[in-house]
Order: sequence, then structure tokens, then C-alpha cells
Amino acid sequence: MTKGPLWTNDRFRLASVEITQRCNNLCPYCDQTKAEQDMPVAQFVALLDELISEDVGSVALGGGEPTLHPALPVLLDAARKRGLRAGLTTNARDPGQIMALADSGLLYSFGVSAGKGEWTVLAAHPRAVINLLLLRKGLKQVTEWAVQAILHKAVCLLFLGYKGARHEFVPRTDELSGAFSLLTRLGQRSGVTVAADDYTRRRLGLAENCGEGFVRINLDGSRDICCFPYCEYRNLTMKI
Repeated sequence: MTKGPLWTNDRFRLASVEITQRCNNLCPYCDQTKAEQDMPVAQFVALLDELISEDVGSVALGGGEPTLHPALPVLLDAARKRGLRAGLTTNARDPGQIMALADSGLLYSFGVSAGKGEWTVLAAHPRAVINLLLLRKGLKQVTEWAVQAILHKAVCLLFLGYKGARHEFVPRTDELSGAFSLLTRLGQRSGVTVAADDYTRRRLGLAENCGEGFVRINLDGSRDICCFPYCEYRNLTMKI
């Protein structure tokens, strides 16, 4: 695969790094590559040094399911030693591993995908952000997850609209707006922080662009300034 532009004059604040293509979940809407492949430790460490030279302050380790990388603690420790804030998003199939990593200071924060694995076990952790993914006609499900998260003492909810190649899963804008309004009111009543990702905010007219200060790095080292290859804002983002 041809590597993307270097953007040597830009300065990124956050890098999302695909450290593995392994996954132990079968999400019907997922279109990401799945394979028994991991980023080697040496490649990751070299990448961190490169990112530091570009003024990156945080790294989000992704996949796949990042907890399946056999050297995950080593990767997180390498980030910590370089002063980088590290996070990841998990399907919560191994909540014990996540809590151990967070409690040892290796994880600055972590996202938990609502509805997957033992996600409610992680909900109350002070470093947890509960990800609420809205699919088309999925308002009831997202609302149920939000209520569950609040009942399990979650402190932060992140609302996301599906963005991917499967058009049947893409929520309408009015669905996004209604869900975000409902979640915001729910958060205000319960004292829980509710936020939305840049893509969702852009679709709702709450942001003019997304991806500012962001770079995605794929397993092969190629770069992208869009977090998902099928996003409708991709070509516009590439021009910014």
C-alpha cells in the first residue's frame, strides 16, 4: 500500500494508531479489516518518536480489539515513558485487563463500547468513557444503554453516529439530533457528562469541520487524516 502524505508542516495533537487487526467480536455493521496481524513493538516505538517530533500529545490505540495485541502493556509503557497520554477503545471482553492497565497508570482514559462484552463492569471506572453508537432506527437501544450506564455510575458518555460503508446502518440527521438532545437532557438531570464525536457534531451543524489536530495511522504505517475511509466528509477534510 502506498503511504499517504507526510504533512510535514502540520502539527497533530492526537494520533489514532491501528495496533492490531485481531478482533473477537462480530459486529454486523463493522467493515474494518480483520486478520491475525499486530504492529511490532519496534515499529510502534519508532512511530511514537516520530509522532513526538510532530507535537502529538496523545495516542489512541485501536484495531481491531487492542486488548488482543500480545504486547499491549509494553506499548502503553513506551507511550507513558515518552510523556504521551494513551487511550484505547475496548469491546469489554476482558474488563480485568483494562482495569489493571488503567489502575497502573498505563491508560490515561479508555472508551467502552456499550452493549459489548462486560461493558457495565467498566462503566463506573473514573477513566472510562462509555461510547453510545447510534445506528439507523437505534434510538431505543442507545437510550437503554445510556440509562444502564448511568445506573452503573458512569461519569462520561460519548455519543457517536455510525459512519461506514453500510448505508442501511447510517442514521438520518433527525435521528442524530433527537438522540443527542435526549442524551443531553438525560446527562443534565443525572450529572453525567455527555459529548459527541466530531463527525456527529459536524452532521448536526455544531462544528464546521472535523479531524483538526488528528491523524490516523494504519497497521502498515500509512497515514490518513480521516478516522474512517467511508465518511462522507472525507474529501472535504482532505482539502482542509
